[in-house]
Amino acid sequence: MQHAVRSRAAIRTGLTPVPRPRTPGVTSLIDADALRVLHRAARALLDDLPDLTDRLMALLREQEPAYRAALTQDPTATWQEAHRSLRHSVASLLDPRGARDAARRCSWRIGAARAEQGLPLDALLHAFRLGGSLVWQRLVEETSRAAPEDVRLLVHVAADVWNFVDEHCTLVADAYRQTEWQIGRRRENRVRQMAAGLLDGTGRIADLPEAARAL
Repeated sequence: MQHAVRSRAAIRTGLTPVPRPRTPGVTSLIDADALRVLHRAARALLDDLPDLTDRLMALLREQEPAYRAALTQDPTATWQEAHRSLRHSVASLLDPRGARDAARRCSWRIGAARAEQGLPLDALLHAFRLGGSLVWQRLVEETSRAAPEDVRLLVHVAADVWNFVDEHCTLVADAYRQTEWQIGRRRENRVRQMAAGLLDGTGRIADLPEAARAL
């Protein structure tokens, strides 16, 4: 998956002419056109969000073994989680400022919940990157269908889309690690309490097997 778009420069003999810099007016016009194309495609994706979610579920089932168990044990919850995440992601393309906080909260909750469930962090990050790749692919497909001549303009917003994916992967990882640390702390406190109970005689007999495993 490419996180940057590189132009190919032709090799010329002799002197290479210095490219003329774009004027601010030309740059802003290109940016405005690129945003128009992005927003048109993003609105189409919002209208087709259930299908987009189904496609992500198929990718996870095919490419991420750790998610197969989640899809088998609770397919509805996994689908809804992906649907919410995709909805916030696409909405952020349309309204970055207005949708940013809700999107970040959604990603944080997913990271924390998956840590509680014991899903490997690598699998979770892979799922987020698959989702980002799928959104980008669908943006290109929709633009190719609606206005093929506008596909070239998406190059100007590609970095913004992938920066969003990177930001949320970092956020998910932070939430996951923080929750993992909290789980470890709770486990340590539980072990200390059981050990103290065994030593002073206040521990429950029912806790003995757990205490033996922990110690």
